[in-house]
Amino acid sequence: MPAAYIWVPPILTITSSHIEYWDTVTKTTAKMSARLRFARPLVPDSTWTMRKLYANGKLIYDGSVGYRQKGLKFNVYDGRSTQPRDPTMVREEGEENVSAHRGYLDIVVVDFDIIGLGAPPVFEAEWIQDGATTHDYDNFTTLSSGAVNHIVPVWEDLLFFGYTEPGSSVRQFSLGALREYFSIPQDEFSFLFHGWRYSRNLNLLIYMGQSGSGFWKPYLTSPTSSGIIATGANVGSVAAVIGTVCLIDGPSNALYVGFTDDQQLFVYLADASSLLQTFDSGVAWGGYTKFECLTPGEVRGSEFDVWLCADSDLVKLTFTSQGAFKSTTVVATFTDDLRYAVYDDGDLVVWTDAATVKRVNGTTGAIEFTKSVPYQIETYSSRELGDPDLQRLTNELYFVASSTSYFTNLQTGETRSISGATSNPQTFYYDGQTDTILTKTGLSVPQRLRIISADGTQRQLSDFLEALMEAGGFESSEIDTINIDDVIDGAVIDVTAGVRDIARSVCEPYSIAVFERAGKIIFKRAFTDGAFAIDATISAAGDVAESG
Repeated sequence: MPAAYIWVPPILTITSSHIEYWDTVTKTTAKMSARLRFARPLVPDSTWTMRKLYANGKLIYDGSVGYRQKGLKFNVYDGRSTQPRDPTMVREEGEENVSAHRGYLDIVVVDFDIIGLGAPPVFEAEWIQDGATTHDYDNFTTLSSGAVNHIVPVWEDLLFFGYTEPGSSVRQFSLGALREYFSIPQDEFSFLFHGWRYSRNLNLLIYMGQSGSGFWKPYLTSPTSSGIIATGANVGSVAAVIGTVCLIDGPSNALYVGFTDDQQLFVYLADASSLLQTFDSGVAWGGYTKFECLTPGEVRGSEFDVWLCADSDLVKLTFTSQGAFKSTTVVATFTDDLRYAVYDDGDLVVWTDAATVKRVNGTTGAIEFTKSVPYQIETYSSRELGDPDLQRLTNELYFVASSTSYFTNLQTGETRSISGATSNPQTFYYDGQTDTILTKTGLSVPQRLRIISADGTQRQLSDFLEALMEAGGFESSEIDTINIDDVIDGAVIDVTAGVRDIARSVCEPYSIAVFERAGKIIFKRAFTDGAFAIDATISAAGDVAESG
């Protein structure tokens, strides 16, 4: 079905430059948000799923195979009576000036890049009713049977690195081809291993290794050769445990930030040949008793922010572009301790140890919403949810628990769920741009998960006719469908016509008779010779008890 534009705010055009492999790349984007209207459902509160979306005839989303064009963000609305206001429209117009637009099949696209299209495109979508979603798991083909103990996704390049211990091998996998590309043994991997990250700008791997004496230090290594390029100074106490880390890529270097279980913060500056420790806070920094999560924030020309979940405080740490500590600010303090946080368009979305999610204004600390979630994010020592900088989130955070996949909207805090997931104690990462979950089997074989709309391509014609007549005022007990086993792909309805006229126009090509008797409307399949079937009850003695 084609879409009509219902709402479009001013289109934002941005020109930016960045260094990519020693070249200056200039890029111009024109980002458009819009509400698109497709139809009004015939039956109130019916279940509809948008399975495919096109822009100027080009497929940009296909839920049946898990395809999503890079950077595509949208919210789908099926017109139910409980439908909320769209958060993009609320941010632009103000909550009091926005309707929930209930009763319509709508999509709100967010920051859709229209450069190269010449004008706002013509959108078309394929909608299906009762389109059940399913979990599609695909195992990667591997070059060896060794377990993949650690994973670092590189979503932009559609690949990930895996590390196997024992054996100390770096392995590269293709997300698209579902296979391992190569495996390279490393010369000097350590007694313990943690905090693996990949710098795209440096094309180097960084990890924390622990020697036999119990001290941790970072290692810089090539993903395509076996040599260790550089090591950094020790950090932490003997036998400390590394918490979470994050990596911030700069034009010619990378900043590697982390903490230990005795609340010691550290920062290392990496370039093509060295690792320099630029900050070491010492233990019990800030008097806190528990750190839980680090997530990168805004990167500016000469400095960058990292957000820290420390006890019940949300703390902003600011460092210079060379990794020197600059300032700290407690932006918000909560009743419950924090577990996890993601940075989203200047705001922070945080999860607490009381199974709640909150959105916090990153400047004022004001709480924009508080919602309960049907899961509990664990403490970092037992957490299977990947660290924030290893996720590529757009609209939602993915979490799996008790054979259920949960998707929590970052803008509203609402959570949708899909049952049938394979629950196993394996780390998982989510890419919101391609709707891909990267995880492992119970035997530590890498696995790709996609949520696909596998059903709903066809529906029983009898179901459609019954729903049609109920929408026209008939009770379900007043409708009979007899000997109808046809299936249909869909139907186009003239909403100005009466339901009887619509029913007759639908039934005619199928040789189905429509008539009313004793207060009931009956749809009855005719045989090919034109004779109607006979409804009969035959007794054991062979007598016909009733017929019609």
